[in-house]
Amino acid sequence: MKSKCVAAISGLALLLLSPFCDWLTAAEVRTHTAMRTVPETPLRTLGNGPSRFVDSKLGDDAHAGSEVQPWKTLRHALRQLKPGDTLYLRGGTFYERPVLSKSGTTDAPITIRSYPGESVTIDGGLREFFEEPASSWEPFTDGAPGEFVSTRTYHELNDRRVPHQFLSGSWEPMWSKEDERPIALGHFGESMVPLHGYRHLSGLRATNEFWLSDKNDRSTGIYCGPGLWFNRDTGRIHARLAHHSMPGLGDRAYRGETDPRKTPLVVAVGFGGDVLRISGINRVRILDLTLRGATGSPMIHVYGSEDVELDHLTVYGGFPGLLVNATQKLKVSNSAFRGLAAPWSGRAHMKYLGTASYQIVLQNNQPLNEDIEFAACEFTDDHDFAFLRYAKNLRMHHCLIDHFNDDGLECGAKLRDHSIYIYQNRIGACLGVFQQHEIELKASPPEHLPGSGVYVFRNVIDTRAGVPYQLPQEADPSGEFLHAEGHLLSDHGSPVYPVMKFYQNTFLRQSPVFRGHFLFGLGAVGLRHNERDVFNNIFVQKRGIPGAGFVAIKEAGHLREGANVLWGVDDGPSAKDVFAKFRTSPLFEQSKHSYEQGWTTHDRFVDPKLMHLPNDANAASDLRLQPDSPAIDAGLVVPSEWPDPLRDADKGQPDIGAIPRGVEPWTVGVDGRISIFSGRPMHRSGN
Repeated sequence: MKSKCVAAISGLALLLLSPFCDWLTAAEVRTHTAMRTVPETPLRTLGNGPSRFVDSKLGDDAHAGSEVQPWKTLRHALRQLKPGDTLYLRGGTFYERPVLSKSGTTDAPITIRSYPGESVTIDGGLREFFEEPASSWEPFTDGAPGEFVSTRTYHELNDRRVPHQFLSGSWEPMWSKEDERPIALGHFGESMVPLHGYRHLSGLRATNEFWLSDKNDRSTGIYCGPGLWFNRDTGRIHARLAHHSMPGLGDRAYRGETDPRKTPLVVAVGFGGDVLRISGINRVRILDLTLRGATGSPMIHVYGSEDVELDHLTVYGGFPGLLVNATQKLKVSNSAFRGLAAPWSGRAHMKYLGTASYQIVLQNNQPLNEDIEFAACEFTDDHDFAFLRYAKNLRMHHCLIDHFNDDGLECGAKLRDHSIYIYQNRIGACLGVFQQHEIELKASPPEHLPGSGVYVFRNVIDTRAGVPYQLPQEADPSGEFLHAEGHLLSDHGSPVYPVMKFYQNTFLRQSPVFRGHFLFGLGAVGLRHNERDVFNNIFVQKRGIPGAGFVAIKEAGHLREGANVLWGVDDGPSAKDVFAKFRTSPLFEQSKHSYEQGWTTHDRFVDPKLMHLPNDANAASDLRLQPDSPAIDAGLVVPSEWPDPLRDADKGQPDIGAIPRGVEPWTVGVDGRISIFSGRPMHRSGN
């Protein structure tokens, strides 16, 4: 067990901040163990430039803002900053929703960061439920067993602000059912495991945990786990932390404290208010902070700004966690975004009975978002991941993307001119890894500019673990409902897909692809009115023959593909030539119109001989190529204008797959702490 969380934290501060440490053992946790380990904050020293200080416990806004006379509130301190200043936040929690309104310059940016060695949290929620839980709740005698209600009323927090963060064509506005909007959300304070935000009181009070044939049944209800519900008539918050009874949940089930008076909770109520707003400013750096306490609102909102850096942030919740609009030169690095999906939360819970949250959203005000970078970040545990369509030169690399029970990366529908580069990431379980939406009917242009589109390369995409999708209607002790495996490519509304190029990736699946679609769906789905290239990828599937189906494909789309290796772990050794029938079909001849050699001509159905691929999807693997792998020097040379950071390191002809022979596997996540093979933190000596 680690002897400390962050250096120089006093015993009292350690007690208060222990929810954010990653060394709590199961025996010490009263509620539920944390879903992910918390990244360590770097031990930066004090800078040399002008310094200002703010301390939520010992400060006073009448002070000078010096180290010995710090300010008290962020709202006051941020208004005092000048170019070149560094504002140091002393350890503790700031229960505020700060707005940044001061800009730096090219030579003198403004920096906002934690004081060296101290842990700082910005909380947009209600402090009493975290700091004084014993006096904040009382039993609700007219409710269900274990139901509590807040001792205070919060009428003012139901002010029905107009949402501005949702996608077109989403569930906004909530015509005729605004009262169903969950506006009380939260987390267990010690572990930051999310609480469910209930749409209906019947769900909070339910004993039933199985899916109902009528999801709109208000009388029976479905219990979605420990959670909150806001009573708009009384202005009080209801809480129930009842244990699960559904078979199959295993160690995901809640078995912890059921009395909210005995454990700190992070509770936020309201809708539409940003926790941290960055609007109309330039050249600002925000470092080493934790943010929490959002409801149906952005945790961080960056609007109309330029040259903003967010580094080493830990963000819990938010809808979305980050909203970006009309912004240029934004870099988000070494940051962890944790969503609203608890260990027991599935797609049905969040989509129909709770908050169908996105984690990252880029909107489309003008000018279009440009030069956006996500580097070495961790995006995990939510409903939907990222809507990235509206950007030029967006780069997402060395990131962990894992456990999204609905949509993953949304890069479409097609635009005439956008450019998105997704590379060297570990992409884990998402129900739809690359999901597209029809946002505006028939709005996609027939033409596109040369070089535009979505480039996906050098990624490990491993969906074998699956996600909780639909709730069972009866007991399923096997727990299979927790591991539904969706699609690599899918859509809502049959949009025109963006131009996409997939090359030098390694794809892993457990279950058969829908209809056995060619190249895990890349060769069959969404080929109308666009172009797609699929070269030098490895496709491995545990059960069945992968990606060799051409069912329901009536005409060949504009697909260029070749030098892909496909393999079925269980059924591959006994398979015949899986492409033989296709190569005698009219569809094969049609495919030559877009790719002269014809589809499958340069593909091989053969064991790629990866170093180690265990049957257990959760066990550590090694996806490097063995010395005698048929994927070595077997790829095709792709155009030089397609970016590839490993092109020069890949000697000879291109090796097929994400990791060339002889190249050291890279890591992903905050400070490269996570293995690209397993998606789990690396063991480092001395930790």
